[in-house]
Amino acid sequence: MKLIEFFGPSNSGKTVAITKMAEMLKKHGYSVATVKSTPHSLDYESDSKDSMKYLEAGSNLSVAIGKNGTIFHLSKSVKLFEILEHINYDFVLVEGETGFPMPKILFLKEKEGIERIDDLTIAVVGNIEDENKNLQEIKPGDYETLYNIILAQAMPPLPGDDCGHCGSDCTTMMIGIIKGEKTYKNCVKLSKKSVNVEFDGKNVPILPFISSIISDVNAGILKNLKGMKREGRVKIEFDLRD
Repeated sequence: MKLIEFFGPSNSGKTVAITKMAEMLKKHGYSVATVKSTPHSLDYESDSKDSMKYLEAGSNLSVAIGKNGTIFHLSKSVKLFEILEHINYDFVLVEGETGFPMPKILFLKEKEGIERIDDLTIAVVGNIEDENKNLQEIKPGDYETLYNIILAQAMPPLPGDDCGHCGSDCTTMMIGIIKGEKTYKNCVKLSKKSVNVEFDGKNVPILPFISSIISDVNAGILKNLKGMKREGRVKIEFDLRD
């Protein structure tokens, strides 16, 4: 990866030059990422316009960095599980339907939307019909109840790629976990990639999904070492002290 910076005052031609360079690099078979850095707060509307120019020119990734945050734009639509591979936060709150298997809370507008209740739905914000009383009903504006449901019922992600090793798909598996009929150990892909992390003798909690990533990354590196076999237990230790 090679870096180069374009800098100067506003309206000095930087955006046009970067757009032209992205077009030329893309034309010659190179992948391109563009990064815009500003000491000011980002304005999503105006900064997104520059990002779109770069993406249309051939940039694969366009990032805007400001004092109030960072905006990432990709030139393609990606699956949620591909995004989760690159982030590690205590909670990920998703707006809109993604098709990814996870517990869901439905927000109603009067009765509109009630037909969208499915087996992944754990609660409804609004007034639900009698036959759906097995779901928890949350009054609009009752954020304390909503918060407590998130704390209690948000779930670590499954791989989400429907590998089929368990005999079904990830959505069916998550429904079973939500209902208490299955556990993450029933996911063959995760159960075969158990990772235990200790720091100064204390166990560090780790999500099943992150465990799978750590296992995949290290397995890919170690498989090329002499003496390594295709299967078996591996122990790695390293020192983080200066």
